[in-house]
Amino acid sequence: MKSADITPSAYLGIDVAKEKVDCMLLVDSHSGYQVFANTPAGFEHLSDWLRREQVSCVHACLEATGCYSDALALYLVEQGHTVSVLNPAVLVTYRQSRNTRSKTDKLDAMLLAHYARERQPRAWHPLPAEVVALRSLLAYRSDIQQTLLQARNRQRSGGLESWVADRLQTQIEQLVKEFKLVEERIWKHLETSTNLSATWFHLQTICGIGQLAAAHIIAQIGEIERFAHPGALVSLAGLAVKQRESGRSLRGRAQMDRHGRGSLRQLLYMCALVAMRWDPHMRAWAQRLKARGKPTKVVLVAVMRKLLHIIYGVWKHASDYDAQLAFPTAA
Repeated sequence: MKSADITPSAYLGIDVAKEKVDCMLLVDSHSGYQVFANTPAGFEHLSDWLRREQVSCVHACLEATGCYSDALALYLVEQGHTVSVLNPAVLVTYRQSRNTRSKTDKLDAMLLAHYARERQPRAWHPLPAEVVALRSLLAYRSDIQQTLLQARNRQRSGGLESWVADRLQTQIEQLVKEFKLVEERIWKHLETSTNLSATWFHLQTICGIGQLAAAHIIAQIGEIERFAHPGALVSLAGLAVKQRESGRSLRGRAQMDRHGRGSLRQLLYMCALVAMRWDPHMRAWAQRLKARGKPTKVVLVAVMRKLLHIIYGVWKHASDYDAQLAFPTAA
């Protein structure tokens, strides 16, 4: 039975680290605390503990820590539990709201459990296997690219012993071959994917977004259905605007939130630069913002946000980029 079909009878806060997970269980007025290894065997011990506590369904809450939290979150969902995976910034804000200054793994687990019980955060669902595979391929491509860059820099530095120079050249040649192989694998994966292929091609119709950028956007966002409106994508990228106003004395300058994914912001930054140069509609829109006295950085962020709105529309409606829809007031 799926976790969504059962009402949780308890709340579990999990602080995830590389080698261990600190777990705080809240059942009515009772609480319990245990530490388990962040391994498949440790997950089984966690399940045994829940059974001993006579908990059949739990609402687990943990922070998104990438490879350290994904396996546990997936395991708990498969066991029929409800799981919420939070942006780490959420816990920071929640800790402040409770006026909690101390920070330990046990305390973080307790805060996560209380957050789950008080706020009832949205349930997390695993990404489709095709998206997970794409993320893996892109991560491997990035690793090879970084290693290749390091090897070439070492080669250019000079002063290498001949045997080292030969081995380094062999390594570079092998890395180049591996890089070509993984890129071919990425394109084939996207072209043949039932659920990703059309989206990949639609995204490439947006000026500033090419093959690789479209692939990264799909990998970063995963499923557009997870986002109820474009503003949710803006928050994911950390491009939401924070206002700082209070009474008459405080008139702070609005600032970018930056609590989202830095990798997505970096990608959008490069796409925005290209879009402002080659898309006449985007360029004209950006120029109108400048004419209103907006600083260059503010205009660039606005273009990044505009791109996210366009991406949302193209993906949501499974259609190509239409400048008339994106800029309806353009002359």
